[in-house]
Amino acid sequence: MSRSRPNPFYFVLGLVGFLFTITASSYCLFVLRGMRPALQAEGPHPLEQLMDRHGTTLLAGQLAVLAVATIGAVAVDHFEGERIRRERSAAEEVLAKNKQADGDAGP
Repeated sequence: MSRSRPNPFYFVLGLVGFLFTITASSYCLFVLRGMRPALQAEGPHPLEQLMDRHGTTLLAGQLAVLAVATIGAVAVDHFEGERIRRERSAAEEVLAKNKQADGDAGP
C-alpha cells in the first residue's frame, strides 16, 4: 500500500486562515478607533486607511477562498480515503486467495 499524499488545501487553509485572523482583528480595531473620536486627533494610521478602503473586500475575498479551500480539502480527503479503502480491499482479496490456494494444495 502506498502512503497517502499530503492534502495541498491544508496549506492554503492555514495561510488564508492566518491572514483572515489578522484582517478581522485589524478591521475590528479600525471600527473601535472610529467609535472613539479622542483617538482620531493624531490622524489615521495607514492600516486604518487600508481597512477603510478595502477591509470589507479583503474579508469577503478571504472568506470565499476559505470556503473553496475547505470544500477542496474535504473532497481530496474523501477521494484519498476511497483510494486507500480500494487498495486495502484488493490486498485482502489477494491474501484470501493465497490462503485458499495454500489450503487447497494441502500436505
